[in-house]
Amino acid sequence: MSGRGRGHRDLREERGGRRGGRDHGRGERDFERGRGRDRRGGGRRGDRDRDHELEVKEREGESVTSPTKDGERVHFKIFKNVEREKMEQQRQMDQDFPALVKNESSPTKDGPENPDLANIILKQRDDSKRSESPAVSKVVNRRDSVSDKAVPKLRQAIKFVDENHVFCDGINDFMTDNTDFIVIGVFGLQNAGKSTIINALAKLCPEEEDIFRVQGFEHQMLAEHCTNGIDIYVNARRFILLDCQPLLSASVMDRTIQLEKKYTSEFNSTENTMEVHSLQQIGFLFSVCHTVLLVQDWFTDVNLIRMVMAAEMLKPVTPTVNAEDKTVTEYFPHFVIVQNKAEFTDTEPEYVEEIEGLYARVLKKSRLQWRKEDERPLVVMIPDQEGERADELKNRMKPNENFEESVKTMRKTIFSLKRSPLTQAKLTEKGWVSLANRTWDNIKNSAFYMEYSRLLP
Repeated sequence: MSGRGRGHRDLREERGGRRGGRDHGRGERDFERGRGRDRRGGGRRGDRDRDHELEVKEREGESVTSPTKDGERVHFKIFKNVEREKMEQQRQMDQDFPALVKNESSPTKDGPENPDLANIILKQRDDSKRSESPAVSKVVNRRDSVSDKAVPKLRQAIKFVDENHVFCDGINDFMTDNTDFIVIGVFGLQNAGKSTIINALAKLCPEEEDIFRVQGFEHQMLAEHCTNGIDIYVNARRFILLDCQPLLSASVMDRTIQLEKKYTSEFNSTENTMEVHSLQQIGFLFSVCHTVLLVQDWFTDVNLIRMVMAAEMLKPVTPTVNAEDKTVTEYFPHFVIVQNKAEFTDTEPEYVEEIEGLYARVLKKSRLQWRKEDERPLVVMIPDQEGERADELKNRMKPNENFEESVKTMRKTIFSLKRSPLTQAKLTEKGWVSLANRTWDNIKNSAFYMEYSRLLP
């Protein structure tokens, strides 16, 4: 054999050796893989065997336990796949309809009688996190007719216009967005009983304490007044009550002189300043109140009636809508005359007719709503309270109605009056405070009062 033939044979043998080595290595790797699959298969078969044993024990009623670190035995129960699917469906329904979830244990086979088995409890979601269901009614504590914000309760009257004639908006914290309210104002001369009358209207029951300050024995001896500026109070029934300082009061003028207040240059003297301020306060009440009360303790002061007519003339124009024909007209409130501290003769029918006839003639051209349905003026008689004067009044002839009965009649008369809208739009309590603020600014800056002061002596 030639040398070339031997070279070719050696080359083929070398290549065959390499292929054999590769085949041997591949065979070893396949063998190892087979052993691994056998191990895994054996592991799976072992798990299935253990599950089968546990299921057999469960059918036989035996308890299945598992050891813990502390050596205690924890009992648990294995559910079938069907039961698991039911639990998943129930959990999904609970998530979709949380309002229908009930705090009760799941219906297991053994029930709650077996203490060794831990029942699965469907936990109810918190009210703040779960959605509302239209089928479930929810009780809500109503704090306000419009909003659920808690409104603080006002215990005593506060300032609405102070003695420096500056508007105070502190009452705004006690107002709501309620539109069903009534505003009542009162004015009159000093010691006529204004605060007593307004207290009788503000109290929800006679046993409550006085809300507005009343004149005591010390004030009477010093001839001093109690109310400075205009006080305001709102009760639980949303009655807004305004108490005005005395008109044409020497005590108010004396206080002005003592405090050395500087009146504007348009008002010539302290007396004229006091009178113009009284006109401004009456005009303010005529503009922002549904009902205004004139309190008198004797019949009658002609100068006071003239001041009422002048205040009606000088008040700023406040447009409103007429309830009958829906036309825009100027607003005027109800005007009630309260004859306070009435004696027995003042309540006689003949005397009452004379009083009503006089007021009907005086107010004939007035645009205030002073008439009843029978065209008679709104006059209310209130007898004097006994109180500190019980010894003095015990020998007198008492009126037909006492003070409490007369107050009930007055409340019925005032609260039954038909309310007219104060503006063209519907007002809330907070909107009324804004209206009162603008009205007071208009009155203070009105040229009518300055022109009127020049006509005074």
